[in-house]
Amino acid sequence: MSSRPHSTNFRPEIPKRPLEIPTRGSSGRPASASHNAEGKKLTVGRDIRLAGEIGSCDILVVEGHVEAQIKECSRLEVSNGGTFVGSAQVDEAEISGKFEGDLNARRVVIVSSAEINGKITYGALQIENGARIKGSLDYVEGSDDGTSRSGTSAAITIPRKSDDS
Repeated sequence: MSSRPHSTNFRPEIPKRPLEIPTRGSSGRPASASHNAEGKKLTVGRDIRLAGEIGSCDILVVEGHVEAQIKECSRLEVSNGGTFVGSAQVDEAEISGKFEGDLNARRVVIVSSAEINGKITYGALQIENGARIKGSLDYVEGSDDGTSRSGTSAAITIPRKSDDS
């Protein structure tokens, strides 16, 4: 065995790379609105609870449980399995999960899996067969999304409870 100490002159060359930040475009510049069509998006994931006031957000996606007041948001999406409790004033809303409270939107889409308890004030409304709504629906003249009211019409069918159920 040698009694000499080992030399520590060996230094491997590690190539330096620019820092990549996930929220930036591939060119290193912040992504512009044309590259980021979603804008300011807040997603409340499954098993997450959020309470408070939400504002200045383009899209709010609720997969968990949110108790809040929403103002100055463009779109609210309550996913199947998600719950929203509170009030929301948005341009568009798509409800697939549970909504409890007051909703004021120019355009509302209620998916068949939705459960709604509250008041919906709308300009345009679409309800899929199977959705459950308990509360009131109020149409506001002139607040729809500009689509023509002529054309095919829709009907809402409310099933009667049978005597044996």
